[in-house]
Amino acid sequence: MHARGDDYSHRLLSFLQYKLKDPGASLKTIKEGKWVLKSHGSKWFVKRFPNQLKFLLQERLISTLLREKFYHVLPFHPIHERELLLFEGSPIGITMWLDTSKAIHYDQAVDRDDALHVLKKFHAVSKTIHGSWTEEIPHYHWLKKWKKRMMQFQYNLPYLQAFIQPYYLYTYLEWGKWALKELKSVGIHEHGDCITHGDVAHHNFLRGKNGVVYLIDFDLMSLSTEITDDLQYCNRILPYLNWSLRDIKEMEHFHTYRDHLIFHIGLMYPSDVFREWNRFIREDQSYKQRVWGYLTNLTIQQFSQRMQFNQELHGEVKRINTQL
Repeated sequence: MHARGDDYSHRLLSFLQYKLKDPGASLKTIKEGKWVLKSHGSKWFVKRFPNQLKFLLQERLISTLLREKFYHVLPFHPIHERELLLFEGSPIGITMWLDTSKAIHYDQAVDRDDALHVLKKFHAVSKTIHGSWTEEIPHYHWLKKWKKRMMQFQYNLPYLQAFIQPYYLYTYLEWGKWALKELKSVGIHEHGDCITHGDVAHHNFLRGKNGVVYLIDFDLMSLSTEITDDLQYCNRILPYLNWSLRDIKEMEHFHTYRDHLIFHIGLMYPSDVFREWNRFIREDQSYKQRVWGYLTNLTIQQFSQRMQFNQELHGEVKRINTQL
């Protein structure tokens, strides 16, 4: 167990000053395990990784993407080409600091479009990446993950009923069960044909002052199919589209999904509701108070729109099945 806080940061700074040969370097804590470093006149982002494999896979991925001319990621510090920075048992990663302009938010159409464009470029490039190191990337078994998330939500239902009317909670549960049953019956193949990001939340896209959008934080990268990222992205943006299936289908990058059975079934699964309420149960009282308005809006205020959305999905699934 490592000591954390100011003492840890001071020791880390001394370590980095020695490794970077810069006794004048400074380090400022951003949050637990993350710092901003000033060294040799430049700013860098410093992150503590949970283990060596996590760091090595991300460092290799970023360097490979840059070699393949995918310039929407932030390069690691040149020192990583020479050595692994291990500090008190944990790998330390240093990446280029990005001065950002306005934050990316999915309620803005331009941000949704730019983020999706970068994500699909990433998928296109990651499909071409091969090498022995990629064998160490974990495989994403998404049906297993979805079932585990739903079962946790179901386990939490007796507690959640103290906050939300059971009708809403059990309706979301039924939607999840239906989606998983249908996906299982279709017999989807989970063999990965590309490296996926795994967490396409808006805060993992940054817009630099040069206007370029960058994709960051590959902690949940896995070998999967791009549809897993795409479904997660849709689930993130649909609340800002008033749960309009038409708007999703009109996105250029999703035209290939217009007659795609698994995509339409996957859209039914209420990943956001399960994820957020499961976290609500885990977190402390201050977190619960902070997210209460967001969660009730997600679960109750958006319910009628989502009901209409799911009815449209059922119709599309029926249409597609008749064509098979």
